[in-house]
Amino acid sequence: MIDHDARDMISVWMGTTTQSLEVFSRYTEGMESLDSDCPAQRDFGCGFIDSDFFVAYVTAGARVAPVEELVTEVGTYSVETDRAIVARCHEFGIADGNALYYYDRCAFIEEQPGRLYNELRFIGNFDNSRPRRAR
Repeated sequence: MIDHDARDMISVWMGTTTQSLEVFSRYTEGMESLDSDCPAQRDFGCGFIDSDFFVAYVTAGARVAPVEELVTEVGTYSVETDRAIVARCHEFGIADGNALYYYDRCAFIEEQPGRLYNELRFIGNFDNSRPRRAR
């Protein structure tokens, strides 16, 4: 389930897809149409996914890369958050991958821990507070 009220959080999924880009992309087709019942909406337990905050990414040529490299594609505001994502990946035994999703300004509540979402593992929810401006 998606909690859209978690404004300072980012939810991250990572892993290795074995699908073509076309097949991988079908998972999110219709995500911005209210109650389209697209696979991502069903799996995330919501009736709308906002593409202003949700990103799907596959490396060029679906090349497998270390998670330390892959995390640079996640829209975080701090190196500390990147490090926390990498550490969680390692806790799950994920050292590399070629695909990810992230959903900024929300938190995902996983009802079935450990399941895959279009071949990706839910890594967790992380602090993604925006830096405060100096006055």
